This record gives sequence, C-alpha cells and structure tokens, in this order.
Amino acid sequence: MKKKRLFGTRGIRGPIDVKVKPELLLNMGFAIAEYVEGGDVVVGRDARTSGEMLNNAFTAGLLAGGSNAIQIGIAPAPCVAFTARELGAKAGAIITASHNPPPDNGITFYHGDGTEFISDDEIAVEEILFDKQPKRAPWDSMGKIANHEAIRPYIDAIKKQVKIEKKLKIVVDCANGAASNVTPILLRELGCSVTTINSHLDGHFPGRHAEPQPWNLGDIMRVVGEVGADFGLAHDGDADRVAAIDEKGNFIKHDALIALFAGLAVEKNGGGTVVTSINTSTCIDAVVEKAGGTTFRTGLGRFTEEMLRHNACFAGEPGKLVFKDFGIWADGILASAKLAELVAKEGKKISEVFRERVPDYHMFHQDLACPDEKKQKFMSAMRENIMAKVGNIKDTLEVDGLRINRNDGSWVLVRVSGTEPKARVVVEARTPEELKRLKEIALDEVQKFFKQ
Repeated sequence: MKKKRLFGTRGIRGPIDVKVKPELLLNMGFAIAEYVEGGDVVVGRDARTSGEMLNNAFTAGLLAGGSNAIQIGIAPAPCVAFTARELGAKAGAIITASHNPPPDNGITFYHGDGTEFISDDEIAVEEILFDKQPKRAPWDSMGKIANHEAIRPYIDAIKKQVKIEKKLKIVVDCANGAASNVTPILLRELGCSVTTINSHLDGHFPGRHAEPQPWNLGDIMRVVGEVGADFGLAHDGDADRVAAIDEKGNFIKHDALIALFAGLAVEKNGGGTVVTSINTSTCIDAVVEKAGGTTFRTGLGRFTEEMLRHNACFAGEPGKLVFKDFGIWADGILASAKLAELVAKEGKKISEVFRERVPDYHMFHQDLACPDEKKQKFMSAMRENIMAKVGNIKDTLEVDGLRINRNDGSWVLVRVSGTEPKARVVVEARTPEELKRLKEIALDEVQKFFKQ
C-alpha cells in the first residue's frame, strides 16, 4: 500500500503558517471536487480563529472544481457527518485541528454516509493534489454556496434516540469549542440541570488545552464536587471526543467508557465484535468477553473503517465512541447523552456504575517530543531494543507502533503520533510493582534514543 504524504491519523493538521496554509485548502477544494465528481459537499468548521479564512479558501476550490458547498458554519464534527448523510451529500468536510493547540488547524473528510475517509481515499486525494492537475469547471458549471441550519436537526435526532428518566445535574466543559452551542442545550432539553464552564466559542481556547485528558481538566474536576453534580463531561475542539468525570471529581478512564458501552452493545446484539485501537486497556476485552463478544484492535484513526470490515456492533478509541444505531462516526455529543441516559436508568452514582461493570487496571501514559523526521528511526530502535527486556511475551501487535502483550495480561505500547510531533508510551499492568518495572524499561529505551 502506498504511503500517505499529507494526511495523518485523522485528516490533515498543522500550523497555519507552515502546513495548513490557505493555498493548501484552495487546492484541496479542487481535489475533493474532482474526487467526489461534483455534487454537494457539506462544509463546517470549529471555533479556531483561522477557521473562516481556511473555510473560504477551501470553498473557493470546491466551487471552481464544480462542487456545491453547503455551509453549516461552526458545528461539531459529528454534526457535519450527520448532516452529510441526512442531506444525501457526496461528502462532508470540517475545518478543524481537533485537540491541537490554537495556532494549528486542519481538515477532515467524511463520505456521504458519515464514515470518515479511509487511507485509500486520502491517498487518492493526494494523488489528485500532487500528481495531476485537478479539473476546473467552466464558467457556466461552477458550484454554488447554500447555507443550512444543521445543529437543530442534529439535536432533535439525538433526542429521538435518548430518554433520560430522571433529572441529573451535569457540569459540561466544551473547551470553548464547537460543542459550546450544542451539548449544554441538548442536555437541558433532555431534562438535565447543566452547569457550563469554557462553553462560549473562542478560538484562543482561553479556558484550557483542548485535549480532554485529566491533566487538562482540573477545573471541571473541582467544579463537579463544588456544585454537587452527578458527573461532568468534557469535549475537545470539534466534539468527536468526550471525557467523563465522576461525582467525586475523579477522571473516568477513556478505556472504561469504551468498555462500558461496548459491553452494552454486545449484550443488546447477542454477541458480536467490538473494534478498538491498539492503545486501549484489556478491561475492554474482559467486559466484551463476559458479554459474549470478541475484541479486535487496529491502528489509531482506523476504527470506523474496521468496524465496517468486521461488521462490528460497536467501535471506539480513547475519547471516541461510535454508536452504530445512530451513525458510523465518532460522536462525543451523542455519547454524553447516552451516558446520562444510562446513569439515570441505573439509579446509582456514576462511580458505582463503572465499579460494578468495568475492571480497573493500573495504567501509565506519557507523551514525548519526537520530530516527524525522526519517527521512523525511533520506531526501528524501539523494535530492536525493547522486546527482549520486557520478557514473558505472549504476542505483539504492529498495526500502529509496537504493542507487546505479556502472558500475565500486562502490555507495553510505543508508537508515534500521526497528527503531532510526539512519541507515546502506554503501559498497563495488574499490579503497581509490575507497572513501575515495565514503565521504567520503556522510558529508559525511549530516553536512550533521544540522547544519541
């Protein structure tokens, strides 16, 4: 298979003055118009300050290439996917860098059914972009712009799927991103009492870093306890992701969310396959197996592709959950409503729901700076040096980095990011002592490489 030259794990991302320039988005508009052979393309964006500029450039390329642009303005990524499907568009595009820092931006594409572009699609678009001159429409066949109100139909569709049986008190942190005008409104209309923080649109992300990880969520952890909320919810910039905070202000592990909903999906389906990413906990395997299903792991950003390939009943990677009965896309907003529905139905504190349903293993995550030009050499060094020291190996997975599964249920993963200049280390073990040992082995090898 050919290597991608521009696209990363999810779309294209990078600094607007280096990588994601207006010129690139203009040419990308031409390329997408040719790839989908004209027709309608739904176009949305997140709240970043560069979004309007890049939106205009991309739209100009679409129109000049003969496609119509259905503009929905600032909207969450799942709303773009939903709208593309509902309107019967050829594709959807959202101008976003998800959880990257404010100076970055990017673009991600969906098919007309709401599924993300897979690697084959992205490589084909790159070939149009780099290797041939995209077609320009004649003056009398250029595309047109139409504006469409997308958020209200999206909210109403979720409300038909979710019923919350009792009033819950929820704190919502939208990271000043695209969910700010969606998740709080949805939950209130479903009958919840909602307290918001960082939930006004602001492309500078003044409240916190957009990635919904525990080290960025100190404010919501504190506020949940202070207001006596049932739980908290936090999004990234485009709301394909969600994180949850329990009633005590503790971060609920992303993998526990996957395991919870995966188990429920398998139970409802009477068995089946769950697709998840290479960096997730074996708590998912335990819950899915207990429910009568099997777990399949793939690379980051490929879970929806593999969900279709394996006819899976559920898919998810950290922060991203796909509910097949609503749509084949990661949807942090639907996940928020589904979690509220479950907690209300169970009639228990959210910490009790997870404690009863999902085993909790010891985990360690760390990101380290790794320039893009060193990534290939870095992974070669890890494959050569780390396996012998880990020992007691059951098997390995190399669909995205190197995951070493051990016979005692522990594992070590070393991989490089497809969207940022970073290397990532993840370790899981059944005991704190084993976690410490494996963590030290992995970090020692990583640090040796960067000291060379």
